[in-house]
Amino acid sequence: EFPTYFHSGQFPLITFFVFSAMIFGTITNQDLPVIKCVLINHKNNDSSVGKSSSYPMVSESPEDLGCALRPQSAGTVYEAATVEVDVSASITLQVLVDTPGNISCLWVFKHSSLNCQPHFDVQNRGVVSMVILKMTETQAGEYLLFIQSEATNYTILFTVSIRNTLLYTLRRPYFRKMENQDALVCISESVPEPIVEWVLCESQGESCKEESPAVVKKEEKVLHELFGTDIRCCARNELGRECTRLFTIDLNQTPQTTLPQLFLKVGEPLWIRCKAVHVNHGFGLTWELENKALEEGSYFEMSTYSTNRTMIRILFAFVSSVARNDTGYYTCSSSKHPSQSALVTIVEKGFINATNSSEDYEIDQYEEFCFSVRFKAYPQIRCTWTFSRKSFPCEQKGLDDGYSVSKFCNHKHQPGEYIFHAENGDAQFTKMFTLNIRRKPQVLAEASASQASCSSDGYPLPSWTWKKCSDKSPNCTEEIPEGVWNRKANRKVFGQWVSSSTLNMSEAIKGFLVKCCAYNSLGTSCETILLNSPGPFPFIQDSISFYATIGVCLLFIVVLTMLICHKYKKQFRYESQLQMVQVTGSSDNEYFYVDFRDYDYDLKWEFPRENLEFGKVLGSGAFGKVMNATAYGISKTGVSIQVAVKMLKEKADSSEREALMSELKMMTQLGSHENIVNLLGACTLSGPIYLIFEYCCYGDLLNYLRSKREKFHRTWTEIFKEHNFSFYPTFQSHPNSSKKK
Repeated sequence: EFPTYFHSGQFPLITFFVFSAMIFGTITNQDLPVIKCVLINHKNNDSSVGKSSSYPMVSESPEDLGCALRPQSAGTVYEAATVEVDVSASITLQVLVDTPGNISCLWVFKHSSLNCQPHFDVQNRGVVSMVILKMTETQAGEYLLFIQSEATNYTILFTVSIRNTLLYTLRRPYFRKMENQDALVCISESVPEPIVEWVLCESQGESCKEESPAVVKKEEKVLHELFGTDIRCCARNELGRECTRLFTIDLNQTPQTTLPQLFLKVGEPLWIRCKAVHVNHGFGLTWELENKALEEGSYFEMSTYSTNRTMIRILFAFVSSVARNDTGYYTCSSSKHPSQSALVTIVEKGFINATNSSEDYEIDQYEEFCFSVRFKAYPQIRCTWTFSRKSFPCEQKGLDDGYSVSKFCNHKHQPGEYIFHAENGDAQFTKMFTLNIRRKPQVLAEASASQASCSSDGYPLPSWTWKKCSDKSPNCTEEIPEGVWNRKANRKVFGQWVSSSTLNMSEAIKGFLVKCCAYNSLGTSCETILLNSPGPFPFIQDSISFYATIGVCLLFIVVLTMLICHKYKKQFRYESQLQMVQVTGSSDNEYFYVDFRDYDYDLKWEFPRENLEFGKVLGSGAFGKVMNATAYGISKTGVSIQVAVKMLKEKADSSEREALMSELKMMTQLGSHENIVNLLGACTLSGPIYLIFEYCCYGDLLNYLRSKREKFHRTWTEIFKEHNFSFYPTFQSHPNSSKKK
């Protein structure tokens, strides 16, 4: 089944995944990795939406989707439970893979491959995520994830559906005739309930703008004033604004060079308005479809006198629900005006017709230029322009031939790849553009004792020439044919060409001025160099450059050494505190060292992080900080207690996280004791690591001892004097020790 999802550009790679999955299909269940599929719901904190990793979201607890092997499938296929979400919801589909070694992956959705960047969590599990921001109907469907590991290949299937398509929708308004009245009702079946308004213009077409003083707005669903030049109905709610224009043939206007065309989908209502103005009432209007008069009841007429006493007649043709046989040429005729026609085309589903081949452009640095896409679409599209992962507004303009055009001029002469994307609920369309900026070469020159070098950047690729200046004259005309070496040019993606040329020193050109020139179709740029000039200047210049380079290198080495020493010292100091355990054996000084990184973390200590309510900071150090918090249900269900939560500071590296996990494992091995600050729980999943300890209401031990300095000092002094103790028992001799042994 799976190859039907792929487009030709991704076929070789995806075929490899599918073929590999079929090969490994006979693997036993014992060889399969442990896979967990989860759904993470996000609450958007901002109305703007973008697929940026910095997008502000609050995540809910992960929901287990229960990945299970699909029976009777070609290859190893896991299927997650169907995900049902609301429109505009933001979610993350996530797969946790417990498998050794690295993994590679590929997402596929509706014939297109999507980026996949696996990473590993603190438990060394592979994590693959797909973020879907502000869910729409076009984003619902099946998401396939292909994973390849060192041991096996397998496929994971997610099915995402919209919980209720009637929730949070904005549909284009449509017209309906009121019973027993010559009036139109404008209806928009949207949720939340939209505000419906009529926009009446004295001018027709694109000149009908809302900011025009000739525009009249009426927030009523019923309209009796149907004699205007341009009539539109708009519906708006929190999702945006959609408008529908009343299609009009004006017999007093000069016919268009291209026959006007109206597209409708099967089941939609058809409304065409024919308008004519004459000096008196002595004229009539008729409608014909393919040279046949319309049936009675499918049209009605309205008339009125204008302010200058001319007669205005309006003849409506309408069908409440169109079918394919309603396609054809609709002609409006008048006894006093030339007839005009319109082509009505009924389609099964919406479409977007445009050429999707990529286009490359080269422009000058200050040339005015706009990208342009010409398309024909129904229903009206929603579109965006994208450059460097940033989205820009998309404007559309209708043309006389039934096509529309969208232009993008705000590129600011930045070279790169620009993307136009459009969709209308039934179809999607994407077109790629490449922009290159032509620029005259800019030359930089330098000289040493044995050669002269010039470098340049520009577009198109510059060419090089070297010339010799006779008698140190600035007029250099004699070309140097030998000793020139042009290095291979390189270019950053969509950037300028960077090239260089070197002239090796020879006796014939020593002591002369030479000129290196780079040129392309936009012009020439040159630099003049004096080779082996008499006097100390070249030597001094070379010496300064040499010593400056040595100084910079030494400074860099010193700084790098300091950073390495600081990091090693910090890591050693932190880890050494976690690895030493004293054990009293046959001698008082016997120690052994335990590396708690080799121990497994017992998940029984795991505590839901959402049950923590943080307070003030209790203290901080070089590696982390301790915060006061209220823990709900950590000791007993329904009971909250004060705790101290230890955590790392922001931007902690992997060694610090590993050391904190070692401390956690050490505390779980020690268990509880009345004379230590006991561990109550920990949070290690889906976020930063938290260690939850008992809260000491009297503060830390050091400050407590300091506050009781006099009491403790007097008490311990008396004890040591009374019992003749020493602080250094290991340095005292024990005459009876041999007997005790």
